[in-house]
Amino acid sequence: MTHSKSLLQPTSDGTRFELHSPTAMPKASAFLWNRRMMIHVTCRGYAVAQFMQPEPAKYAHPPVLAAKTFMQPEQPYFAHHPGRFVYVKDEDTQQVFSAPYEPARGKLDSFCFSVGKSDICWTAICGGISVSMRLTLAVQDPVEMWTVEVKNLSDGPRRLSVYPYFPVGYPSWMNLSGQYRPDLGAVVCSSITPYQKLEDYEKNRLLKDKTYLLADEAPVAWEVNQEAFEGEGGLARPDAIANARLEGGDALYELPTCALQYQTTLASGEAKTLRFAFGPAFDDSEIAAIRKRLFAPGAFEREAEAYAHYVQSAEGCLRIETPDPQLDNYVNHWLPRQLYYHGDVNRLTTDPQTRNYLQDNMGMAYVAPALTRAALITALTQQHASGAMPDGVLIHERAELKYINQIPHTDHCVWIPLALQAYLDETHDVDLLGQQIPFVDDATPVTVFEHVARAMLWLVKARDHRGLSFIAQGDWCDPMNMVGPKGKGVSGWLTLASAYALRVWAGICAGLGKQSEADVALQHAEEMNAAVNKHMWDGRWFARGITDDDVVFGGTADKEGKIYLNPQGWALLSGAATPEQQQHMFAAIDEHLQTPFGLMMLGPPYTAMRTDVGRLTQKFPGCE
Repeated sequence: MTHSKSLLQPTSDGTRFELHSPTAMPKASAFLWNRRMMIHVTCRGYAVAQFMQPEPAKYAHPPVLAAKTFMQPEQPYFAHHPGRFVYVKDEDTQQVFSAPYEPARGKLDSFCFSVGKSDICWTAICGGISVSMRLTLAVQDPVEMWTVEVKNLSDGPRRLSVYPYFPVGYPSWMNLSGQYRPDLGAVVCSSITPYQKLEDYEKNRLLKDKTYLLADEAPVAWEVNQEAFEGEGGLARPDAIANARLEGGDALYELPTCALQYQTTLASGEAKTLRFAFGPAFDDSEIAAIRKRLFAPGAFEREAEAYAHYVQSAEGCLRIETPDPQLDNYVNHWLPRQLYYHGDVNRLTTDPQTRNYLQDNMGMAYVAPALTRAALITALTQQHASGAMPDGVLIHERAELKYINQIPHTDHCVWIPLALQAYLDETHDVDLLGQQIPFVDDATPVTVFEHVARAMLWLVKARDHRGLSFIAQGDWCDPMNMVGPKGKGVSGWLTLASAYALRVWAGICAGLGKQSEADVALQHAEEMNAAVNKHMWDGRWFARGITDDDVVFGGTADKEGKIYLNPQGWALLSGAATPEQQQHMFAAIDEHLQTPFGLMMLGPPYTAMRTDVGRLTQKFPGCE
């Protein structure tokens, strides 16, 4: 495959990126989302998608029943991972290729993976046939919307069979099946989410356990049994497409799949366009309703336009023009999109970590500040009257604290004034501070100002006899879980971060005319900075913390994890570092943390478990 364009480049207007090889960067990928789902797809056609019901769930699965966890790229783990593929067979020569590139991996004449803000497109050309695939989403529902165009670029007519193939993987060991439903114009694959506990039945019975592939045009044939479709040829060259027609098989407690066949004769320059909807559903009536809504005349295109408008509604408040066009493109086009994704769907979880929730919605202040305001109120209504913040914020009525949110961390209060300051800077909405809301354990409402004041007081009190902040089983660093489980370990970074948060809060107080509150906050910040300088300055940089057993770590005495980046940066923010200290810190960072790929978070990397620091030290060296 050859091409004359650069391998990877933005379009002239900066709103898309195009990759012109499926093999040079095989893990190149992109994602789309709405408030109900997210899909992550590679340039080669593999995909991972999740939707909320209310917890994350899948409608196309890997070939094993994987444990539930945060959404991660799975394609490298499984040789037979679900994707969104199209096979094309020349009926006269029997030659076959696939788009976008997988699974046949045939040699292409040209290839383009084009990523936009609200759609993802592929174009694969082989032997005079062009296949263009476009993915976008419905605005509200967990529905993938696919447009496939097959075009004849050769001089004469071509007789073709086109096979859209959307594997659904292994959904359940309890119950799985699939069939083509002419009455719905769809392949419908059914399963039952597996469970053991009796009480889980009531939670599971309303889950969307059907996966459908709706087509706007009836196929000439289909196959719903994965083994029958793929046979000995597997994904690369399924046995079934060697036949004139797919056999129309069902899956009966066998792995289901979605394979359709279309036959067409295209004159030179002629194209055929097919449209599909792929996603989860509860029952047949829901599938029928989606068909009626999306495949009415012009509805598919209108929905795609509405989704583009939804994504574009998050334009940032800032545009820059600098000597670096790549920086301009990132800030002007892609950074607002990323901020919007994080704040809009809260990482597709019903219990985002409190720090993540506040950080993500801090970013929303620059694209949708009303959502930042709502998030601050949501978080503060789950605050304890003591001022302590929970380890996770519940944002759905049926949500429960899971995973990391069952582990005590001590930094969540830090982010409240920082998010609040970002919001006030953009809106000047000081009325928010006078709004009265309750605590999670005290229904008596107090003002938002009082909520933040109590959070700051909690940070002031949660310190040891030296004036350093307790770490419990983690601060901003989640896996630093063995520093303070006995209640004695402290965090140098958190002490600095608390000082900075207090300085920000002092500025807010002063702006409201509450100078006495501002003075108290500044006094506490100075005390914290002084404590860090007394106990954590290691001669050339600030140490990371002190363990339950009174051992300083992140200092010159350590062979691994000798210096951490975070305390140095936050010592600048908090005002703890003098000009002389700053010069020592900068030199040490250059010496120990600088790499050709940017700064390391710590160095030298840990190569073995350190039981007084925690699972951070078990991570692969250089991967924090």
